[in-house]
Amino acid sequence: MLGMSQNRYAQFSGIPMSQDAIDRLLEQQGYGVLSLCDEATPYSIPISFGYSGEAIYIPFLSEGPQSTKAAITTEGTVARLLVTDIKSRFDWQSVSVTGAVSPVDPDEAEFEQFIRTLNDNGWFMSGFQRADSLDSFQGWRLHPEEIRGLERTEQPIE
Repeated sequence: MLGMSQNRYAQFSGIPMSQDAIDRLLEQQGYGVLSLCDEATPYSIPISFGYSGEAIYIPFLSEGPQSTKAAITTEGTVARLLVTDIKSRFDWQSVSVTGAVSPVDPDEAEFEQFIRTLNDNGWFMSGFQRADSLDSFQGWRLHPEEIRGLERTEQPIE
């Protein structure tokens, strides 16, 4: 007997998140996995980000001349950011944000917003602690065109 649900896999699937829950996760988590595409080859990396409530700001740090993310990212590149908070098998949230990216010019006023947002809710990896050894620091803005969130917060019925 399948019980109340006819979907025998219902205990593993999530339900859509509210916009408030999505905003909370993006504001609190500060890191995720950024996926880009180098022609036909997918490229995914863990990355810090800041969320302003409207924009997602992503810093690119490079140590050395071979930075794949910097080489394949240009104005209009479509990216997907996946942000998760997994507490257990039946207690998790997942948000994906897809959209085009654009550079944040360090000489423009938006760069101050970029820095404020990263300081406010970004999660920073050790690269920021070695900023003097960096060859490059670039700011990017992800323009959310599609945001999807799923969550599972119920305990399974035994």
